[in-house]
Amino acid sequence: MSESPTIRVLARSSPLSRIQSQEAIDGFRHVFPGHAFAIEYLTSIGDKDQNTPLTDPGVPGDFFTRELDAAQVEGRADLVVHSAKDLPDPLPDGLALAAFLPGRDPRDALVVREGVDLRDGGVVGTSSPVREAAIRTLYPDIVCKSIRGSIGKRLEQLDAGLYDAVIIAGCALQRLGLEERITEWLDYETTPQQGRLAITVREDRTDLLAPLRGVDVRRSAGLVALVGCPADARLLGGQALSLLEAADVILHDRLVPEQVLRTLGPRAEYVGKKGHSHSTTQAHIHRRILAEAEKGHLVVRLHGGDPGVLGHLGETLDFCRSWNLRTEVVPAVSAAQLTAARTQCTLTHRHEGRSISFLSGHKGLADHPLPSLAPEHGHLAIYMGVRDIAAIRGRLLDAGWPPATPVTAGMDLGNPNERHLHATLEGIHAQALAAPAVLLIGPIPHQVPTTLFTGTDPEKFLRHGPLLHFPMIELTPVDPEVRKAALKKGLREWDGIIFPSGFAVNLVLDTLMDIGDTRLLAGKKLLAVGPLTAKALERRGLKADAFPEGFGGAAALSELSGDWRGLYGYPTSDQSPIRDRQAALADKGIQLDATRFYHNTPAAPEHLPLRPFARVIFTAGSAVHAYFTRFPEELRADREWLAVGTSTLKALREAGIQSGELL
Repeated sequence: MSESPTIRVLARSSPLSRIQSQEAIDGFRHVFPGHAFAIEYLTSIGDKDQNTPLTDPGVPGDFFTRELDAAQVEGRADLVVHSAKDLPDPLPDGLALAAFLPGRDPRDALVVREGVDLRDGGVVGTSSPVREAAIRTLYPDIVCKSIRGSIGKRLEQLDAGLYDAVIIAGCALQRLGLEERITEWLDYETTPQQGRLAITVREDRTDLLAPLRGVDVRRSAGLVALVGCPADARLLGGQALSLLEAADVILHDRLVPEQVLRTLGPRAEYVGKKGHSHSTTQAHIHRRILAEAEKGHLVVRLHGGDPGVLGHLGETLDFCRSWNLRTEVVPAVSAAQLTAARTQCTLTHRHEGRSISFLSGHKGLADHPLPSLAPEHGHLAIYMGVRDIAAIRGRLLDAGWPPATPVTAGMDLGNPNERHLHATLEGIHAQALAAPAVLLIGPIPHQVPTTLFTGTDPEKFLRHGPLLHFPMIELTPVDPEVRKAALKKGLREWDGIIFPSGFAVNLVLDTLMDIGDTRLLAGKKLLAVGPLTAKALERRGLKADAFPEGFGGAAALSELSGDWRGLYGYPTSDQSPIRDRQAALADKGIQLDATRFYHNTPAAPEHLPLRPFARVIFTAGSAVHAYFTRFPEELRADREWLAVGTSTLKALREAGIQSGELL
């Protein structure tokens, strides 16, 4: 049996490159079982020329690869190990990029000579315009001076006093075992591919290309999904929900609704930003995306609002493309769209305002030329403008907007404190605004009162909307073991089950599946208190034998035709008016065995919603009691009071609302 041929590896001769070549071999050795590796080192033109600054426009793209590329084309090497950021684009004819290996920390590091404080100024060695611009933001009094040479040579020049500090790729110092020299890690976007190693082969070497696919991070990296999340969690779409469910890690900002965050668990990581205060840098977010994607993870960057509307979508897409990461973008209903929908105005109109511009209010619109802000260009949606509203108002008036132009502000969208402000351009002031807010300039709003829904399941009552969900009770299941014991006992005694709500349907059937399956219901009569509860049964694969039409509640079962006599399990809460219901059904021969399956506790919101509402719907007497106990002033409010079921209407009467009506 012949031995496998030795694979010839070529790399630059610098100390760092020698370490990198061995690291690369360790990374792909397993895809070449039985092969030995021989390493040869060459000096590139970039290694020989230690004087030309890398910022010189005459520096060629193959400054650090030319000699290695030529040797490989000539067949003197099988594989060449490069620093990925040094690769020319395009590669020389005949060569192929076989693999990118997983990267190291891409950050730059600042190495400062002992005793130097850059806050007082100093000479910093760097040959990169990006590095120079970034370091000047931290230390504005420094002087930047070009520096060349290997890492060791640069540190020698620093220690000799020729420089007060040098900027070096942090991973290079780590690879060389010099991490202790790092004074400060720098937080900005560095050169794409910094820290990665690249493997090139000849295009005709399919025997090498195929195995190297197994270590190519471009193929093994996970998807980066840039997902928008509307302020109202109910508007989150199916595609976004699917990605969130499948995600390994979710990087979210502060504008994602709490209802969504509660479903994410430990996969969620906060990377929020807030104007004029400490924020997570975009560079940090990008590094987290890279690190997780290179592990093969599905990474979701969850943006509050639409990521493409004055967000950082473009920057993140550019970053991911520069690092060869696959991306998917899922849009969302933006804050401007949601504000327009809530106030029933249109962002554009066929007859006036036929276009709309989305603007950042930072700098009071001073970075937008006045002609571009003129009203003939259409309506405006201004984000992040609360702090500079006075400057914005003056800027728009100067651009020709009439003082009486309508302005609509949407604030705290999707939150309990959501509110809308309707004003004129002349009359809008910071005192009336609160961030986060979006301002609509031009569209004509319409005040549309909503219907306050105090129950737990608004989906059953959507036709009575627009609904403003404001639950006054909280339903929580009792201990699972208690439920299982009660259901086991009941199934031996009951002739059937009466389901009082969709919540009870799901709770009973979940418990049933814990002790068996739906075959345990064989021969049992299944009654629902109304058509919506019957639909909840259908969604679980069961059909109600009977149910009353409308919202009469359990008492309406007494109006059913036919013989429904028997003992029925009635899974309910500790607040259910069971005696009234037992009395209402006794004449039909229906006996209720009330079994506590869940707790009903009053909610304690701090205040009523700030959005206007003209009607209030109650679905349970417990919600009536909780509402007027928490907000007794509402007994004098001029509203339309609606009750679901006779027991709920009775609770309204007892509370002092004589004008209440059955829904």
